[in-house]
Amino acid sequence: MRQIIIAGEKLKLYGCLKETCKYVCYTDEWRDRLWEDLLANPPIYREFLYYMEHQDFLCQCTVNGYSIIDIFIWEMRKYNVRTDRGKNGADCDKTAMLLEAFRTMIDMKGNGARIEWSMEMRNGMDEF
Repeated sequence: MRQIIIAGEKLKLYGCLKETCKYVCYTDEWRDRLWEDLLANPPIYREFLYYMEHQDFLCQCTVNGYSIIDIFIWEMRKYNVRTDRGKNGADCDKTAMLLEAFRTMIDMKGNGARIEWSMEMRNGMDEF
């Protein structure tokens, strides 16, 4: 019985991921790569599952000292620099940033030093 419940949970979560990726116009390949990597990383999978169920961050998993909130904030800062406005307005797609944050968290496990360096750098906005 436990296997049926777990399989049902995964099917439901994959459906959420599928709809979310469709909403932000991500490719099926991008979605499937993220899904495979989530399944291969149970702590990050649990973070993703919790977010999809509660629309809030669990923050029990860290990679190299960074939680999903740290990475999500970094994604927002990158957006602010790209748009050169210093803030994220109504046109800012926070759903895409959320997916990117989970992608980055997984990628940090394999190439953490480069990503951490980028996260620690002051990125771009002129300070007066």
